[in-house]
Formats: sequence, C-alpha cells, structure tokens
Amino acid sequence: MKNTSTLSAMLAKSQTSQAVVGCIETLNQGYEFLETLQPEDYTFIAQPHVSSSIGEHYRHWLDLFHAIRLDRDKIDYNVRRRGHNVERDINVAKQEIAELIEWLFGLPANELNQPVQVETEVMLSQTHVEEVTSTFVREITFAALHATHHFAMAKVVASLRGVASDSHFGVAPTTATYQRAQ
Repeated sequence: MKNTSTLSAMLAKSQTSQAVVGCIETLNQGYEFLETLQPEDYTFIAQPHVSSSIGEHYRHWLDLFHAIRLDRDKIDYNVRRRGHNVERDINVAKQEIAELIEWLFGLPANELNQPVQVETEVMLSQTHVEEVTSTFVREITFAALHATHHFAMAKVVASLRGVASDSHFGVAPTTATYQRAQ
C-alpha cells in the first residue's frame, strides 16, 4: 500500500471521481493504521470504554462495502458477517481493504450516479426494514464516512494499548477542512 499523501497525489492526476478518491484515501488510512498494530491490539476489547474490538469495528464498516459490492442494484445493509475471521485476523482485514481499493480504482465513472435501492433496518424497538432510493456514489461515500467514525473508536482502543496513531486518523473530511482553515 502507498502512504496517504503519495496515494492522494497519484489519484489527483487521474480521471477518478473525487468521491472515489476520498473513499480510497479513507481505506488506505485504515490500512496504514493496521500496520501500526500487533495482532493482540486488533482483538483487544477495552471494556468498559469500548465494547467492541478494533477487528469488530473493522468488520462492521467492511460489511457496508461488501453489501455495496454484492449487488449494485439493491444494497442490503442488513447483511452482516458477525463472527467472521476478519474480526480476529488483522491480515484478513488488510487483504479485504486492498481488494476494496482495487475495486474502487476500477469503477466506471458513468456508473457512479446510477440509482440503487437500499434496504436497512431503521428501528430499535422492533424489526422494520425500509427501502429507499439512493445513488451508487452516495452509498460508497456513506460507507467511507462511516468507516471514519469507526476509525475514531479504533484509535481510542489503540491508545488504551499504548499505540500512537496519526493525528488525522478518524477525522472526518469536514473536520479536516475546518482544521486546515485554522
């Protein structure tokens, strides 16, 4: 994997959609973070501060991308891989991220604004699935932003293990814009 600044410079010269570039930057940042961890950091649960391991957080946001890849016409965010090996094996997570980056690089620009149907549960008190219309680019953007939210939690767990993280890890694009303006 390339470091984020090298990857960003390379992508800026390409014809890739800026939304896709942002997704790739986010995934690459997630990969780089994993490079700083030991396997025991990846599976550590920092109770009572965080109830899931870094691996479980990674599995969760990777599931969103998997749902998008599974069916481009109908995305079902209720399909989850709880208990999957990606929760326990840092190398599986790295491989999945590398595959997602390769997939994103290959997305045809003319397909990004295609409409998609999205299914997702919307209630806590009972099971209720809503189906809404969206676009493919909106959903990959959502998945990347959601990953950033989980990166922030993973950063907390890593810090409790004494692992330092890049100051920009887990920072949303709007927050980064705000920080650059200061």
